Amino acid sequence: MTRKTAVDPSLPWPEHYARYGFAVVPGLIDQTFCDAALARVREMVGVASDLPLNEWAVPEVATLYRPFFEGAGTADPVFDELLRQPRLRDAIETLFGGPGHWNEERNYYLFLRPFEPKSKPGLSPTGHIDFGNQPIPILYRGFTFQASLVDTEPFSGNITIFPGTHATVQKHVIDHPGEEFTSGMKDLGPGPEPFEFVARAGDVLFMHHLVFHSGNASHAEGRSPRVAIHAEAFRDAWLNEVDPARPGLSPWERSLALNGPVRTADDIEAKNMALRRKYVDDLRKKAEEEAAKAGAAKSAT
Repeated sequence: MTRKTAVDPSLPWPEHYARYGFAVVPGLIDQTFCDAALARVREMVGVASDLPLNEWAVPEVATLYRPFFEGAGTADPVFDELLRQPRLRDAIETLFGGPGHWNEERNYYLFLRPFEPKSKPGLSPTGHIDFGNQPIPILYRGFTFQASLVDTEPFSGNITIFPGTHATVQKHVIDHPGEEFTSGMKDLGPGPEPFEFVARAGDVLFMHHLVFHSGNASHAEGRSPRVAIHAEAFRDAWLNEVDPARPGLSPWERSLALNGPVRTADDIEAKNMALRRKYVDDLRKKAEEEAAKAGAAKSAT
């Protein structure tokens, strides 16, 4: 089976991002980082840490969706090195249209989806956006990306993207200002065929904040798990207007200009930033509580 890395392979990857709301860039991350990060994951796995990856299975190995956020006391020095990868940094600057836009905050998640014996191979027929039950930003301040630390195969619990839905979602939000999507999900009519990010170690998927996407069960033929870092590439300043007629738009800006000129109100930005502050505060409090418990347990022994 041929591994797909694009809907339209004829497009340069930045243009593919603008048109379809995502782009896969193969081999963007050095293997040395992937090896070091995977060794760190093995430290975290516990009982099955020394087993081959295709022997990592639920329930012995837990599914992880673990945040590591700067300012929350949860960053990891090994995983942090991802954001210093030269080719990745160049790619982020390419999407933003040059250096000096990305705030370089170390905010990311570790995704681990081991083999699930009770599941079946398949892909979710529907997706969501990451703005459930909250104001949906039409323009926003950046994008996210996912770097695979391992080779995967179809149905390895890979993320799927619904190509082009970033434009559909944006048009709906423009036409229905203030509407919130329950749990980030909304029926906007028949959707496109999902694109599955079947990766090799070091591949990176860049994705738009409004593109529908989905996680999936992990039940691949070779039992390979998904092990990836999903990170933010944000600006401090939100984009509050975009006009497709203006020359020199970056690929990121062009991905936000498919529905014509747009100007947004400041209240959505303020509400989302307040929610972000609460989220990071909650992460910090949880990290402090876990550190205190670990300290107390160590003292008791």
